[in-house]
Amino acid sequence: MYYAAGVLSLLGLLWAAWFSVELARADHEFRKGTPEAVARAVDLMPRNAGYLSLRALQIEYEGGDSRPVLKHMAALNPVSSKPRIQLGLDEEIRGDFETAQRWLLDGARIDHQFEPAWTLANFYYRRQRPDQFWIWMRAALDVSYGDRRPAFDLSWNVSSSGQEILARAIPPRRDVEAAYLIYLLQTNRLVEAAPVAVKLAAARDSTDLPLLYVACDALLDAGNGDAALDVWTALGQPAQPDFDAPRINHGFDWRLIAPTGVTHAANRISFNGQQPEATEVLRQFLHLQAGRSYVLRWESRTSGFPSRTGLEWRVGDQTGSVPSHEDWSQNEFRFTARADWPVLSLNYQRPTGEPRAEGYVELRHVSIK
Repeated sequence: MYYAAGVLSLLGLLWAAWFSVELARADHEFRKGTPEAVARAVDLMPRNAGYLSLRALQIEYEGGDSRPVLKHMAALNPVSSKPRIQLGLDEEIRGDFETAQRWLLDGARIDHQFEPAWTLANFYYRRQRPDQFWIWMRAALDVSYGDRRPAFDLSWNVSSSGQEILARAIPPRRDVEAAYLIYLLQTNRLVEAAPVAVKLAAARDSTDLPLLYVACDALLDAGNGDAALDVWTALGQPAQPDFDAPRINHGFDWRLIAPTGVTHAANRISFNGQQPEATEVLRQFLHLQAGRSYVLRWESRTSGFPSRTGLEWRVGDQTGSVPSHEDWSQNEFRFTARADWPVLSLNYQRPTGEPRAEGYVELRHVSIK
């Protein structure tokens, strides 16, 4: 019994020694990198996936048929998608689309990561099969990370409908939706960006706020006030923020504009005499009804300004002056809305014959009725 055990142990040691020698020989050949040397490495270690993968690639470069090597790799590793994807693409190039599809689907069956789904989406794009394309594009994006722009580009190559792409390609993942919103803004697809922004805004994730404020601003600047308001209110913001509330400086909030010589602090706007002779210092997008009359009311006080302050509210070509007054005074400016989404701004224009103002104006209780 002990003799038999000793023999088996010795045989095991001999086999291990032989295997180590063969492994060293195979590695030595593989490191040479030539097709002949890699082929010898494969002969020595026919189950080594790395050797097989390089050999298949070399065969393709030589114009040969790498499918036998790839099929051997697939048989050796039933949970590896890489040889199956390579086989699928190889069969597609050869025009055997049914076999190509079978290999690619098998790769996606065993590997639920991005590459198999992305490869299938591209395969069905080339085959002009949109229903299958959308299934696999959504699956790819659902596990995606990093740069998703190629996926979004491909989706827009398949369809020109933002509604279809949002419904069929974009999974309900916050990071994917945010990346898609950035893509739509960068490609100036503002109409399509609006529903994505509203969807993100409704989730109230604080990490999305900077992006959603940018989206809201872009929609407003493009004249799409209704969509901007949808995003803004989905964020829980009032349609017309109070002047005394903390500033967000985006969307329908007051925008503080600070050219050279102008600074903002709380409700005070200061001028150091170096400001431009004519400049805008404050603005807000308004949600009004064209043709209706409105009254802007505010309280203000000034310091360091002459009797003609040069400060005035503007809505289009209609203006209302801000008087010089060291104590708080109530004032109003009546105007007619010429559009549903006009801009209200506070402007400084140096009065003729006066030096540039050095002082400040304070505002509070600004409201529109």
